Amino acid sequence: MAKAKGRLASALSAGAVAIVANTLALKAADFVPLATAKGGLLRLIRPWLAPLLKSAGISRAWSAAGAPAVNTPLFQTGFHLAVGLLMALVYAYVLEPRMSGGPWRKGLVYAAVVWLLNAAVVLPLTGEGFAGSAHLTMAGMVWFAAAHTLFFVLLAVLYAGQPKSSKRARR
Repeated sequence: MAKAKGRLASALSAGAVAIVANTLALKAADFVPLATAKGGLLRLIRPWLAPLLKSAGISRAWSAAGAPAVNTPLFQTGFHLAVGLLMALVYAYVLEPRMSGGPWRKGLVYAAVVWLLNAAVVLPLTGEGFAGSAHLTMAGMVWFAAAHTLFFVLLAVLYAGQPKSSKRARR
């Protein structure tokens, strides 16, 4: 039980720091100004999820509660943060225990796989082209890739440094 709680707390704390760093890195591009890939996953799933949420009454309850609309920066940032935390949980519970190598290697591998899925599936399905090339400059694609990689490497490094359980309990 303590090991499970330790893993959850470690994943969420490492994920929170990593996704905030990623969000700030992406926001920094706006000051250059430099467009980067943003919101691709939300744009992809919205047409599929919106009818389900509406029929279940969740959309009405969301609006009645005064929660932000999907097209607002507040909602989009919240969605980005939530996805980052979910990716941290996937890393801690599914990937990290099965991956070999140190945290830098694990973070880089996770970053490469997710980047490839985003670049080759998510962005093309939303009309952005491979890696956002339909609307982004090379500098924008590189900045996005760097911010993306920052998240995954920072997640892996911070997660590795967190206590999950005592070494004796693992033996």
